[in-house]
Amino acid sequence: CPGSKVIFTHRLKFQKRSVQSDVLGKDEIQAVLVDLKANDTWYYPLFALWLSTGLRNGELRGLTWDCIKWSEGELLIHKALRVDGLNNHKFLWASTKTGKERIVPLNPMVLTVLEEHKSQMQASGLYDPNGLVFLTPVSHSNVYDSMLGAVFKRSLKRCGLQSRRLYAQRHSFLSHALA
Repeated sequence: CPGSKVIFTHRLKFQKRSVQSDVLGKDEIQAVLVDLKANDTWYYPLFALWLSTGLRNGELRGLTWDCIKWSEGELLIHKALRVDGLNNHKFLWASTKTGKERIVPLNPMVLTVLEEHKSQMQASGLYDPNGLVFLTPVSHSNVYDSMLGAVFKRSLKRCGLQSRRLYAQRHSFLSHALA
């Protein structure tokens, strides 16, 4: 078709992006955690765990208290809370991305943060031994990415850091673990 020649002469423009730009440095991670502890205390335990373990978003949303092995200092990851593809705020229980369970070690600092979080949840009457670890502050339902993204961007802005995707938590942890 002679009129189609224009398709083959057109150059597509796209932004070159590097995942590396999402990675937070150790000092940036520390600044974000200090900021969250001071300004968004409700979310501090969530981000402290996330930046220290590199959990996937759905695994973090679906983490329940019975998955924390306190004496072993580990998390048992075997389920996730996935977003229903049709409804942004409807969540479904699912297996992990790989369909396999895994053990994630916790450092002493994160264990302490989780113990304090558990005490605060008990004091607020929100603790359920088989319930979700992280809840929204108002409705006390499961956390969701758009809300966590807003908290993360607010903290980055207060710290004077460039905006990053929410998944930067996982990239940062994995990059530092591999280094």
